[in-house]
Amino acid sequence: MRILAYLLFIQVSLCGVLLREPVLGQQPASDFRTSTAATTESTRPGEISPSVGLDIFVQGPANATVEKTAALTLSTGAGQLYRQGTTTQGHLRWSAVAPMRYEIQVVAPGFERAIQEIDANGAGDVAVTVHLRPWVGEDKTYPPVSTDPEVNYVFGMYSARLRDWEQAKAYWANALQRLPDHVPAMVSMSEVLLAENKVSDAVEYLDRAAKIDPSYWRTQAVLTEISLRSGSTGEAFQHAERAMELGHGQAASVSPLLARALVAEATELLRACLKDHPGDAAAKKQFEDLNTPSELHASEHSNAEFRERSADTTGVRPASLLRAPRWLPPEVDENVPPVEFGSACNLEEVLQKAGQRIQEFVGNVERFTATESMLHEKINKSGAVSATEKRKYNYMVSIEEIRPGFLGVEEYQSSGPTPLDSPDGITSKGLPALILIFHPYYSGDFAMRCEGIATLDGKRTWQIYFRQRDDKPNRIRSYRIGLTPPHPVALKGRAWFVADSYQILGLQTDLINAVPDIRLTVDHTAIEFGPVHFSSRGLDMWLPQTAEVFTDLKGRRIHQRMNFSNYLLFAVDDKQQVSSPKTSP
Repeated sequence: MRILAYLLFIQVSLCGVLLREPVLGQQPASDFRTSTAATTESTRPGEISPSVGLDIFVQGPANATVEKTAALTLSTGAGQLYRQGTTTQGHLRWSAVAPMRYEIQVVAPGFERAIQEIDANGAGDVAVTVHLRPWVGEDKTYPPVSTDPEVNYVFGMYSARLRDWEQAKAYWANALQRLPDHVPAMVSMSEVLLAENKVSDAVEYLDRAAKIDPSYWRTQAVLTEISLRSGSTGEAFQHAERAMELGHGQAASVSPLLARALVAEATELLRACLKDHPGDAAAKKQFEDLNTPSELHASEHSNAEFRERSADTTGVRPASLLRAPRWLPPEVDENVPPVEFGSACNLEEVLQKAGQRIQEFVGNVERFTATESMLHEKINKSGAVSATEKRKYNYMVSIEEIRPGFLGVEEYQSSGPTPLDSPDGITSKGLPALILIFHPYYSGDFAMRCEGIATLDGKRTWQIYFRQRDDKPNRIRSYRIGLTPPHPVALKGRAWFVADSYQILGLQTDLINAVPDIRLTVDHTAIEFGPVHFSSRGLDMWLPQTAEVFTDLKGRRIHQRMNFSNYLLFAVDDKQQVSSPKTSP
């Protein structure tokens, strides 16, 4: 019977671990609270039949509840560690502890450590209130590292409030070692690294955090700071607005960052206005007012102060904000088109049949030509169109299998007898290559899921989401500036295939990560496909009809819209009707 009881205890303990661990991996709040009213705790193996319930309440000055998460350590009278856990709204309950005398230690950011004795020798529940005093800078001793990642996270926040960043990083690193998906610890690490000017390392943590929990507001807050440092004020505004939207009152610390973004953007607008109208007295006065020291209050705050503000969840969100116009459409993760309820989707079958269509396309095309009509727009810092140009090109595409398993796609543009004229020196290429994401040669480079049946342009379509895999090379899209080596970019996106024919009808892509080396922060593409009939060969092929590209490269925002018409297949139609278009390298 003793053996059976021990085995039963092991089974129950394992079930508790398996049920509890996913909750720790997806905490939405900066104090890493659980998603229910219950709090987490660490149970010592071998404890089978405790009979005392222990409720711990944590209060600050004037008996006010300490709402920030506190880490509690319960030790026996002999000094042995017995339990650890964290509070929710100033409370933690251990439902079953052995009846004896204990010592409780409470650690909370912004308060001095407190130690209090507890007599739990009686039966039934025991309620204990621990009063904390605000930290005044005297005690800088730290508790030992815990086996509980949540407790270590709170220890790190406590150390950060004491300005001991190395100690804070040590706690957070330990929390991540024990629980790699601990999002608040990742974001806290990124803040310290940003203060040390290790921006790329900070961005790595933020990228991981955003993938695990896109709804965590502090990730967006730190991205706001990074965007402001790089001069991307429009992007900073979007991150700040998103942080305040997700924070639901907890993100008041983002308000100064949002103000900095708005001031910087307004300054750029006024500078441009004064360049064109130097005699505009009103604009000059506004420019001077914006750039007086009293207005640039946000820049005087240090990164350490920003970290403390971002960890403070007691602020109130402003009732209204000055909104900047959005120049970008929602990215694929922000806007998920609805699908039919209960529509079954076999991803393997859809990919197999869609891949066959892409293979047919490659097999039928040696080269094709078209007329490309392009609208090119420059977008200013406020998100408005500042200049517009139109172009028309002869457009030719060649696709061939260079070697087994590798397809080469070449594109050429010409302006007839005149040299190629690219507005702002920017040429958008690579649109035909995007459909190769679903070619069997390349589809394995992406993680995909079938979201169901959707309706697009009045047609029932299979809606497929894709994302570049971290363990595979980026072979679809890259950027080249001048004669420098190309910079591959990782893409995520969504595609739509006609439900009965599996022909591609639409495709959207976005960057997964920015490319700091070339200051590429935006690459959004949306393509609409349709059937093109080639009478001489009795062949229908699905080719791009329209395409839109939004780019933010080296601080320049560009929107291009292309329309394609007059398609000809080079192998037959082109020889019979027109000569091969002149091309330029």
